[in-house]
Amino acid sequence: MEFRTLQNNSDFQNRSLRKYEKIITFYYLSSVCDEDKINKLIIKPFYEFEQFNIYKNYLETLQGWEIVTEESIMVEKILDGSIIINLDEKNYSVSVSNFSTSAVAESIEENVLQGPKDGLNEKIDTSINLIRNRYRKSTLKVENYIVGNLSKTKVVFLYDRDLIDSKVYNNLKGKIKGLSVEVLQSCGQLQKLLINKKWTLFPLFLTTERPDRIVKNISSGKIIMLVEGSPWALIGPASFFDFFKSMDDSVELSLVAKFLVFIRFIALLNTLLLPAIYVAIISYSPEILQVQFALLIAGSRISVPFPSYIEILFLMLMAEFLTEASIRLPKSISSSATTVGGLILGQTASQAGLVADVMIIVVSLVALSLFIIPINAMHQAIRVVRYPIIILASLFGMLGVIVSVLAILCYLCNLRSLGKPYLTLFNNN
Repeated sequence: MEFRTLQNNSDFQNRSLRKYEKIITFYYLSSVCDEDKINKLIIKPFYEFEQFNIYKNYLETLQGWEIVTEESIMVEKILDGSIIINLDEKNYSVSVSNFSTSAVAESIEENVLQGPKDGLNEKIDTSINLIRNRYRKSTLKVENYIVGNLSKTKVVFLYDRDLIDSKVYNNLKGKIKGLSVEVLQSCGQLQKLLINKKWTLFPLFLTTERPDRIVKNISSGKIIMLVEGSPWALIGPASFFDFFKSMDDSVELSLVAKFLVFIRFIALLNTLLLPAIYVAIISYSPEILQVQFALLIAGSRISVPFPSYIEILFLMLMAEFLTEASIRLPKSISSSATTVGGLILGQTASQAGLVADVMIIVVSLVALSLFIIPINAMHQAIRVVRYPIIILASLFGMLGVIVSVLAILCYLCNLRSLGKPYLTLFNNN
């Protein structure tokens, strides 16, 4: 038997045992099978039984055993966690599956209302186990690479051989083999090494801790990268729009899912452009507003001694401090500390006349809009990009905002993720 569809997978095992000029050969996937069961139920009895016929009779007493003849059925059995034992020209299938469930940690960063709650594990074999449990196709390929001159960190590629774009695969394989680093410890570090550009603002690989998102992307012809010791995965190639998709979208009704995606892009425009538009209008074009609203803003800013761009930068930096504090503090006190800190800062700054009440509303809306974006990597990019837009708006008004938007669009159009255009809705299926 050749099992061509499973060969060249790093977790596919082909072993032989010899005793009294008798040979048995067995095949299995180490990532979804229990090695202890194999040693206890298959290997150890083979050497303990004196007669070969007794061993064959013993195999027929094991749970889930059967004799299979077609190679396609054998492949399905192997993918389901069985071991195929070739014995006297017969092929026995015995179930020794070990699909991880209860020992798997819950996904923390990517929350969903519906769908699975499990997340990847720092042990790479457990992560592969979770993925194979959801994607039981013989065309799923697993490849191992070693990165790091000192750390010797294992990096694993997973992809569907029938769906992958060969140009994308060769591009990524060349990048991995060309890496020169002493220590590799995380997916984030791997992404930085693969991009290898000092001034890249937007993430070119999708990061996730959810096996269901990984399986969905494998079925779209993308490559998954797992790093030993990291409970995250990199997905490439990625497009800009991938970062605004939630796993809830696939289980919601079609119109509801489209509405939620629309809300996320509205939130993107809010968090990216609202502060700059506010500064541009207040500083250069207050006549755009209705008279009542313009007077309301002017009245709230009577006691404010700073121009609008200083005011909004001050409040946004305070929001950044609170966000960073919530990340660094212990989880038991982070939420209460940042909530109290935000209330005290906002109320005290308003009463002291340092900021206008309207400005607090604008910054609060900007902060809330940022957290609507599902993928954290895009959060960080948007947090950085919006400050240059505010500065240009303070210098040139609405013209600065328009130029900033055009510059960002041109920049996104020129980005490539593993050779694929970044600002596109490509699909490799």
